[in-house]
Amino acid sequence: MSTSPNDPTPDHNRPPGDNADPQQPAPEQDPTGAQPTPYGYRDAQPSGYSYPGNMNQVSADEKGPAPKEVERAFWLIIAAGVVNLISGVIFSVANPMPGLGGVSTALVLVFAAVALGIYILLAIFIRKGHNWARITAAVLAGLSVLNYLFSLLSASMLEGSDLLQGQEMVTPGPLETILGILVLLLGTAGVVMTFLKPAQPYFRKQAVPGQF
Repeated sequence: MSTSPNDPTPDHNRPPGDNADPQQPAPEQDPTGAQPTPYGYRDAQPSGYSYPGNMNQVSADEKGPAPKEVERAFWLIIAAGVVNLISGVIFSVANPMPGLGGVSTALVLVFAAVALGIYILLAIFIRKGHNWARITAAVLAGLSVLNYLFSLLSASMLEGSDLLQGQEMVTPGPLETILGILVLLLGTAGVVMTFLKPAQPYFRKQAVPGQF
């Protein structure tokens, strides 16, 4: 029996899934790139859309590897803290406070350990690129230099004067003096490294991509 052209019965010889009528025109494409759906056109997603938890989004704290100047500053500041601890121990053992005995040595060790902790913390935060740590280290280094110069000036002014009234002035020995100068040189060199031109961009705030 022949089939009428207007018969809605599907042709069994047509490949499965091919229900398109060859006489019907192809659906028009939206020039905006919208995708056709059974419920109408759906707007295309912009290419720069950020999905939640996008792994390609760089955090502001991820600044990449530290420059070599910052790495050198890190180790120089750590070395300054260690040498400062050694100098404090030697000075406390060689010059115990009268009447205190081992208590004076313990106090010096506590202060030296606290100072070492400050050195280490500043070095770690400098290595991570925190500008406040660099500024703090610079202020402390400047104060240390001024304190050392003031101590030298005071010692030269008090030596041979009548202010001591027969008391012996406690002065650091040659080894303590050398270690003290070494601490100043190491700490100052570490701070200077952080202010060199190649290290400057590392301490600037970096914006997250896609944010203004």
